[in-house]
Amino acid sequence: MNKKEIDKLLCGIGVDSFNRFDAFLKIKERINGKNYWYALRRSYEMSDNLLKFSEIIKDCFLKNEPQKKYLMDSEELAYFNSLPNEIKIYRGMTENELKQENFGCSWTLKKEIADFFANTYCRNFDTRHLKKVVHELTIKKSEAIAFFNSREEFEIIYINNISTK
Repeated sequence: MNKKEIDKLLCGIGVDSFNRFDAFLKIKERINGKNYWYALRRSYEMSDNLLKFSEIIKDCFLKNEPQKKYLMDSEELAYFNSLPNEIKIYRGMTENELKQENFGCSWTLKKEIADFFANTYCRNFDTRHLKKVVHELTIKKSEAIAFFNSREEFEIIYINNISTK
């Protein structure tokens, strides 16, 4: 399956931001290498309300699949490589997520962006009625999985409970 076929399945008729990750899950076993990473990133970035997929998403990003470097484009990789060995990351989350310490994997390098997702973003329907906070962590850059910036969110993919997988 090539990128054009992947895009057709992830962005075709009847696929929207609320069922796009379902579409990825239906094809993920049929793709590999850089096409797997392309499809994962594309479906993840273009989806809303992913709470029910939290653990599956972590497994997808942790998959031992070749060519993981294709998660980032060349500009993102250069920016990521320029970061210091320790980075401060932020996440807008529910108080319950903070209490459980089983965090989602989308973080940002910018506190104001985390604040937006905690207090303004309205497309996470499963959590919009819950009290939100912004949480800050300092991690080793080597613990981050990727840096995405196509939406100018300075997004860091980080999974805090890797050792439990």
